[in-house]
Amino acid sequence: MRLLLGLLLFSLLLISLPEILQQSQPPEEVLLIQRQMRTAESSEDAGREDNQSGTVVISGTSSPLTESMVQRAVGAQPEERSSYISIWDWQGVKTATASARGLDSLHHFANSYLVGFQPFETDALWVPLYTLATRKEYQYDHLQYSGLADIWQTSRQAYYQKRGDCEDHAILLADWLINLGVDARVALGTYKGEGHAWVIAVVNDTEYLLEATSKRRQSSWQAMPLAALAEGYEVEFQFNRDFFWAKTTSAPTRTYRGKHWVRKSQFIRG
Repeated sequence: MRLLLGLLLFSLLLISLPEILQQSQPPEEVLLIQRQMRTAESSEDAGREDNQSGTVVISGTSSPLTESMVQRAVGAQPEERSSYISIWDWQGVKTATASARGLDSLHHFANSYLVGFQPFETDALWVPLYTLATRKEYQYDHLQYSGLADIWQTSRQAYYQKRGDCEDHAILLADWLINLGVDARVALGTYKGEGHAWVIAVVNDTEYLLEATSKRRQSSWQAMPLAALAEGYEVEFQFNRDFFWAKTTSAPTRTYRGKHWVRKSQFIRG
């Protein structure tokens, strides 16, 4: 993502996760994951089209913001401009939600890209990170989509598309973790001044920052960074399948819950 989201490679101080995330990965488990990935790759599920339509109910407003309204407004813009993420104000409410252009060339609400997809069953929370590291290649959108700045993939598309940038990685990781019962959110902001997207996972009331674009392939995935210790990240917005949050202050923060966050809207799919 060139406007809000981009990739920078970096190292973070690693902190041991609670027991729920401390899953070992002996070679036989890695081989099993690889077989599961190959099985998913050959599945007919790869061609399925998910319904992304829906409306956004915004706190303090009298009527919802619909996808058709967004698409009409974006459709009046030049193609190059419509390829950027859009942050929407609605009936006096600032930064109420966000939309982005998908592979179908239409804008959809950010929440709708989390389609409830997981490639295969697993109880181990390190598996989604390992899978992303081994099968998906990072590539800037403007290099993949004929100069267009930002095209989002749904979580299903992000698994089957070989290449994608930071928001594609983050969408797949967050959606998969949500399926595993984790309070996971896609965070939008910057890393060291460059646009970026990452994942926040709340486990046992503790916030962890998960770098979905990490391609490390170490033998153990038992260590991940606490969000409070992750330097360089400047978050502005968060979303999951249902809600969109905006920060209420311009001051930097390393915490992703609290009074400095406001839940601006709820996405109603259908």
